[in-house]
Amino acid sequence: MGKLAFIFAGQGAQKPGMGHSLYEGSAAAREIFERAENIRPGMKKLCFEGPAEELNETVNTQPALFTAEAAAFAALAEAGVRPELTAGFSAGEYGALHAAGALDFEPCLRLIMARAEHMQRAASVHPGSMLALIGGTAEDALELCRDAEEAGVILPVNYNCPGQTVVAGENPAIERAEDLAKERRLRAVRLAVSGAFHSPLMVEAAKAFKADLAAAAFEAPKIPIVSNVTAQPMGRADFAALEAAQVKSPVRWEESVRTLMELGADAFVEVGPGKTLAGFLKRIDRHLPVWGTEDMGGVAAAAAALKGGA
Repeated sequence: MGKLAFIFAGQGAQKPGMGHSLYEGSAAAREIFERAENIRPGMKKLCFEGPAEELNETVNTQPALFTAEAAAFAALAEAGVRPELTAGFSAGEYGALHAAGALDFEPCLRLIMARAEHMQRAASVHPGSMLALIGGTAEDALELCRDAEEAGVILPVNYNCPGQTVVAGENPAIERAEDLAKERRLRAVRLAVSGAFHSPLMVEAAKAFKADLAAAAFEAPKIPIVSNVTAQPMGRADFAALEAAQVKSPVRWEESVRTLMELGADAFVEVGPGKTLAGFLKRIDRHLPVWGTEDMGGVAAAAAALKGGA
C-alpha cells in the first residue's frame, strides 16, 4: 500500500486572506492562529487582510506562511488525515518539520521568525533577486548563469521540476540573464521575493541563523522528512546543520519529490495556501494525485478521499 505525503510551499504562496476559511471552519486551525497571535501580535490581520505589500516582506511572509500551513495541518489532523512522509519547499520546510513532530508549533514559529529576520537583513546588505526560467533544462539555466555572471553573482538555486529552474543573484546579473533568456527563447519570470535566496548572497544569514538553530529543541521526527539540501531524509542530528545550509543552498525539489516516491508516496496533499507545488508535481509525474487545502472545502475533499486510505 502506498503512503501519503504532505508537502508545504515556500515564499510566493502567500496571499491576503490565507487561512481565514480554516480559522472560521476548524477549531484546531483557530487555535493555531490564536497561539501565533500571542507570539506575534497582528498575525491574524496580516494573514487574513494583508495588505499584500506588507505580507510580501520576507520578515512577515515566512512566519505568516508557516502559521497558515500549520493551521491547515491542524485542520487536516482534526479531520483524521495524517501524513506518513513529508517535505517542504524552502520556508515550507518548517511546516514539514512541525508536521513530522520534530518541533512544536511555538518554537518552530520563533525559529522561522529568526530565519526571516536574518534573510531580510542579508538581502538589504547584498541586494539581489530571483528569476524563474521556464521551458528549458537545468543545464540551460546553468549555461545562462555562466554567460551572465560577468555582470555579477548568479547561479541556479531552485530545481523545481522538468522545464523550470530558478536562478538567483545580484540585480545586474539577473537583468543580464533576462536579456539572454529572451535571446534564447526561454520564458523568464521575476519572483515576488526581496532577495537572492538560496545563493551565496545569503552566507551571512546562514551563519547568523546557526545560533538560533543550536538553541532549538529538535525532537526525532515521527515520520521521514526529506531535506531540500540533500533530497534525502534527515534526522534529529542533521536538523541544525541542514537548516543553516538550506538558507544558502539550492532547493533540490524535483529530487526531493522523487525521493518521497521511492519511499512509497503515491498521494500528496499540498498543505496551506496556493497550488504551486501541485503544479510542480504534475510536471514531475502527471499520474500522482494531489489535493489542495487552502480552505475548508479543500480540507473536506482531501479527508473524504483519503481517510481510511492513508
